[in-house]
Amino acid sequence: MSKQVIINADDFGLSPGVNLGIIQAYQAGGITSTSMMVNMPGFDHALSLAQSLPDLGIGLHFNLTYGRPVTDPAIVPSLVKPDGSFHQGQIGLMRDIADIAKELDAQWNVLVQASLSPTHLDSHQLLHQNDPIIFQIMAEKAVRENTPLRKSQVQHSSLDIPVPWMTDMILLDTYGDHKGLQRLLQHLTKLPDGITEIVCHPGYVDEPLREISNWLDIREHELAVFVDQEVPRTIQVLGIVPINYKALKDIPNEYCELPPVQMTSPLKPVEKRRPRHLRQRLSKRQRMAKVHRLSKKRRTLRRPSSTRKRV
Repeated sequence: MSKQVIINADDFGLSPGVNLGIIQAYQAGGITSTSMMVNMPGFDHALSLAQSLPDLGIGLHFNLTYGRPVTDPAIVPSLVKPDGSFHQGQIGLMRDIADIAKELDAQWNVLVQASLSPTHLDSHQLLHQNDPIIFQIMAEKAVRENTPLRKSQVQHSSLDIPVPWMTDMILLDTYGDHKGLQRLLQHLTKLPDGITEIVCHPGYVDEPLREISNWLDIREHELAVFVDQEVPRTIQVLGIVPINYKALKDIPNEYCELPPVQMTSPLKPVEKRRPRHLRQRLSKRQRMAKVHRLSKKRRTLRRPSSTRKRV
C-alpha cells in the first residue's frame, strides 16, 4: 500500500495575515489542503484568494468558540453569551444538540453559497475530538453530505450509525520551536502506509488576529517550516503521494459502524435498516469502484495516532 499525506492548514479565513501565510505555504508545496472559518474577519479575503487556486482543497473548519454564530444568536441560545458571541473555551458548557446542528448547517451553507464545495469537515480547537456530542453531529453531517470528516484521536463511543470517510492516521503536533522542521521531517520519514493527515497552523500575525486569538508568533514559526523546500523535497524522495481530501472519495471503502454510546441528551432512535440515502451512497461507491483505477479497500486496521496536541 502506498503512503499518502494530507497536510492541512487550519484557520483559513481567520484574518488576512493568516490567509496569506496559508497560501504561501500552499504555493511552496508545504501544504495540500486547508479548512475555512466562515464567521471570521478574513473570510471574504480568503474567498478572493481561493478563486485563483482551484486545486487547493478547502474544507469547513467548524467553529463554536471564536466570534459570533452565523445563525441568529436568539435561535441558538446555548451556544452564546448574553452579547451574542460564542462561549470561549469548552469546559463545563452544556450546548444543546439542536443548536449545534443548526449552526453547523449554517456554516456549511455559507461555503456552499459562496460556490465552494467543501472537501471535508473538521473543527476549531478540536471540538469534535473533545466532545462526543459534537463528534456525532459532525459525523452525521459528513455522511449526509457524502464528505470526509477529520479523524479523531479519541475513540468516541457513539450511536450505531455509519461513519464517513476518514484518514487512516492523524498527526496533531506543533512546529513553532527551533526543532519544528526536524520534527516534521521525522514524521514524514516514519509515515505509515495508507493516508495520514498532518495538521498545522501557518500564518502571519496581523492586528485582526491579535484581537481574536492568543495563538500568535507560533503561526509565523510554523509558516517558516511549511515554506521550507526541504518539506516537498522529502515527500518526493520518500515516495509519499501528496493529496487533499478530494482523493478520499476516489477510494472504494466499506462502511463501518460505531458502537452505541451513553448520551447526555436524548436523540432520535436509529433504525437498524440503513437509511435510503446511505444505501444510495453505498451504491455510488460501488459504481465508482468500477471506473477508478484504485481497487484496494482502505485498511481496516487503525494504528495508534500521535497524542501530541496543540495548546
